[in-house]
This record gives sequence, C-alpha cells and structure tokens, in this order.
Amino acid sequence: MNTVTVFELAPALILFCFAASITPGPNNILLTHSGTHFGVIKTLPHLLGIRVGMTIMHLAMLLGLGKLFLMQPKLHFFLQLCASGYILYLAYKVANSTQVDGVNAKVKPLSFFQGMLFQLINPKSYAVLMTLCTALTLPEGAYWPSAILGVIIFNLVAACSGLFWVNFGKYMRQFLNRPNTFKRFNWVMSLFLAASIPLVFLSNTSIQ
Repeated sequence: MNTVTVFELAPALILFCFAASITPGPNNILLTHSGTHFGVIKTLPHLLGIRVGMTIMHLAMLLGLGKLFLMQPKLHFFLQLCASGYILYLAYKVANSTQVDGVNAKVKPLSFFQGMLFQLINPKSYAVLMTLCTALTLPEGAYWPSAILGVIIFNLVAACSGLFWVNFGKYMRQFLNRPNTFKRFNWVMSLFLAASIPLVFLSNTSIQ
C-alpha cells in the first residue's frame, strides 16, 4: 500500500471518531458533570487523563491486546463486572454531590490518573478502539502507518468532543442556581451514568 492509500482512509477515520466521541457515554457524562461543578480549567486534567488512557489502550490493542480478549472471553467478562461496579459507584458519588461553592461540597473533579485508569474498564473505550484497530486499520505493509494515523485523528477529534461536553456542562450551570435544581441535575447525570451500564455487556458483541 502507498502513502496516498493510507491518507485516503482519513475521511472515514474522522467521521467514525466524531460519531464515537461526541455521543453520550460514561466519559462524556462525567465531563459534563465536572464542567458544571468545576468549570473548564479544573476539568482539563480529567480530560487529559482520558486521552492518555485511551491512547495507551489503543496502542496496546494494536500490539495484540484485542486478540487476547478473543482468546480469553472470561477476562473480558471480569472487566465488564468491574466496569459495572465502578460506574455504579461513580453514579452514587454524582447523585450525592453538592454545589462546589457550598460548605459541604462532597465531590472533587476526577484527577488525571483517575481519568486515565477509568479507560481500563470503560466499555465504550473497548468497543471504539476495537473498531479502530480492525475495520479502520489497513493490513500488511500499511498497518502501522494507518494505525498511527488513527491514533492521531482519534485524539484530535475526541479531545474536541470532550471539550464540547465540558463547556456544555459549564453553560448549564447558569440554569442551576438553586440548590434543589442543582440536586435534580446531579440525579439526572447519575441516572444517565447508571443507564450506560448495559453498554458494558452490549460492547461484548463488538469484541467477539
């Protein structure tokens, strides 16, 4: 394959990465919640952690991690159970969080390392990355050129999508100036997060 063929893959990569990263999922729900509570600057470490974590996973899958899940479905099922439990824990924390300006605020923004490590059990991450590493990576001689192009495009597009959700959360804050309204918002975010749990097990079809 020549270089032109590799770059002809770019439009398909951009469209897929945009569709995969802009749609609601655990990461985007948490980024929206964080943007509402803490604003853009304090949420940036969380966003950067997501990108670093997904890049590490992306490269690991390109090096053969995806084949490991195909050979060891029980390992994938174990990670699904871990993901479900941790998402429920995060949903509980979101539901019980209070306004940051309040004296008894109980929640802090996720750190860089928390955002990075969460990708290890994020079901949407596995499904998206598996597609990038198979259907949108060229075979044989063009494998690594197309793979690296996918890593770069995915990070650029997904970073922009993440910033959109953070800023959307910041925008929503102006409508949540009452404690009761803020609490309802937290409950809605919590329910959305819990509702993403079925994706944990549905993502199994993308890997098998």
